[in-house]
Amino acid sequence: MKKKIEKIVEEISSIPWKKDEYSKQNWGNWLHSVSSYVGRIKPAFAHWLIKICTSNNDVVLDPFCGIGTIPLEAHLLGRVAIGNDLNEYAYRISKAKFDINGLNNEIDYLDNIKLELDDISLKTVPNWVREYYHDETLKEILFLFDNFKNNKKHFLKGCLLGIVHGHRPQHLSIRTGYIIPYIPKPKPEIVYKEAIPKLKQKVKRMYKDGFDNIESKSKILCENSNNLSLRDNSVDVIISSPPYYETLDYVSTNKLRLWFCDVDDNSQKSLSKELIQNKNDYLTEMKKVGEEIKRILKRDGLIVFVLGDVHRGNKTINTALDIKECYEKLGFISHGIIEDEIPASRTTIVKYGGLDSINNKKKKLDRILLLSIK
Repeated sequence: MKKKIEKIVEEISSIPWKKDEYSKQNWGNWLHSVSSYVGRIKPAFAHWLIKICTSNNDVVLDPFCGIGTIPLEAHLLGRVAIGNDLNEYAYRISKAKFDINGLNNEIDYLDNIKLELDDISLKTVPNWVREYYHDETLKEILFLFDNFKNNKKHFLKGCLLGIVHGHRPQHLSIRTGYIIPYIPKPKPEIVYKEAIPKLKQKVKRMYKDGFDNIESKSKILCENSNNLSLRDNSVDVIISSPPYYETLDYVSTNKLRLWFCDVDDNSQKSLSKELIQNKNDYLTEMKKVGEEIKRILKRDGLIVFVLGDVHRGNKTINTALDIKECYEKLGFISHGIIEDEIPASRTTIVKYGGLDSINNKKKKLDRILLLSIK
């Protein structure tokens, strides 16, 4: 085990995801681009962590999988992927990536849909949602979401979530933020946009690279990461980028897409309280996760956490060091923290109304923490 860990540390320390074609922001299968998500891990980064730290057919778990970047890369590399996220929007996009039925089948399904909008009422739709859409476009969107839900068309639902708002011609809303749904001033003109043709274009883009139907033992869960429905000693490796101390708000930044996932305003407030993003109880909640990891991880299993620093004025909080100390008390062994500098252009924080760069001269780091069970 010691030699294996030393080799893993050496290979990760070479930062292979920043070399050659892997350094490109858009590296990876188009399926990674089903929909946007603030703070997601780069596919090339996930690819190399999985390639270095796991073997073929290993069970790889990401308990905070977001929109499924790590599970998808694990699957593409021949691993059994398990992704989990309590955020309904993130769960839906991850689920979409494992519901691949073939391009022709998806297009045929869309071609055979007959939009029946007479019974679609907008009276119960909140005004803050309606301000993004022409009424007829919104009716089409609601009809399609209902159709996909009833017929378990996870991939098509994910694709529709991907185009439900944004700033490009393929998006169905007025011009707004692609990741965060903020409306620029002056407010853009509201025009009718036909949903199905744009959805078909989106589906075709997702199949651009080509891939086999995803049929495997891989699965996506929507559970609390401190109480997972997994057997004891059933996971070989855990690779994840857990939430950071209150740096990103995964609910408000996805408020519009969450609403289309049947998570209304009140439910979004409840979800915010359930997610691990409050600095006051962050370590307490991450300790509970650690106790659950200890139950499901095999005795020779490995944990790989990607954690970011938090900057508050002149103070820097080393999240990786905090988690290391917390998990060592639970009986885990630390094998070091590897630093990966984040380019200034990619360093962002979330403020009301959009994404802003962190404006200070401190070096920004992702820190890769390696742990195993004692």
